[in-house]
Amino acid sequence: MSDSFVSKIYIDTRLKTLDSISNTDFRFQLSRGTHMPVGSTFCIDEINIPYSWNTIEAGVNDKVYVSWQVAPAVLTYATITLPPKRYNGADLAAQIQAQINATSGFTAWIVSYDSTLNTITFSGNLSVFKIWTDEDLAITTFFPGLNNQNPQSINDIFQIYGKTTGYVNNTITPFTTGFLNLLNYQDLYLTSANLGNFDVLGARGEGSVIRKICVNAAWGFSIRDKSSWASDQMSCSKLSLSTIDFQLRDVRGRVVSLHGGHISFTIKFKT
Repeated sequence: MSDSFVSKIYIDTRLKTLDSISNTDFRFQLSRGTHMPVGSTFCIDEINIPYSWNTIEAGVNDKVYVSWQVAPAVLTYATITLPPKRYNGADLAAQIQAQINATSGFTAWIVSYDSTLNTITFSGNLSVFKIWTDEDLAITTFFPGLNNQNPQSINDIFQIYGKTTGYVNNTITPFTTGFLNLLNYQDLYLTSANLGNFDVLGARGEGSVIRKICVNAAWGFSIRDKSSWASDQMSCSKLSLSTIDFQLRDVRGRVVSLHGGHISFTIKFKT
């Protein structure tokens, strides 16, 4: 295998290495090694990603954490797990109501969707009912099996954050979510340990992000990004490449599932 400079590399997950984990966590073997001269830069361009993920993804955001009080000083804590699928607001509200009532064993709540405000409201006849946010879940021990640092909650879709002193429903004051984010992901982040460097500081402090990709297509269509700005150029000076790893992640660093969909993009180099 010769070791020479190239100006462009085309990446397509259909040709990923056999030891790749998935189409969004993969390795790509170059047909020949390439060495970047001193002062070289690169950017990611001509991106094509299918919008093929669900509103609710198993093990990502399928949990609703609730507690309620039937009798004084008697609290019940429950984790509601929603089936993964693509939901609209009305479907999501109906599924949550069915799951909560099945878990509690009695009909106590009305979970309704407001299409005008794009919100979900929980109302019922219990003295206390609470939806737990991630900030609450980070410090609680009430839910068996909970990973406090990765609760896999629906709260990004509900768009509720902070400590939930105000997220308590009673017979007088029902609880209403924020404006529902049914996209699930608004932005995607392409990362690489091989190409990432100190030129970049991600939202979580990581240096492996090589491209932020805005979700600019509807479900079932392709997200395409062909824009390249001068500021997109990142250093790859004196870097030697043979096998490159890539991951497509969300803002929390979780690898996104495209359910078998393939992605492609171009790495452009400049000296």
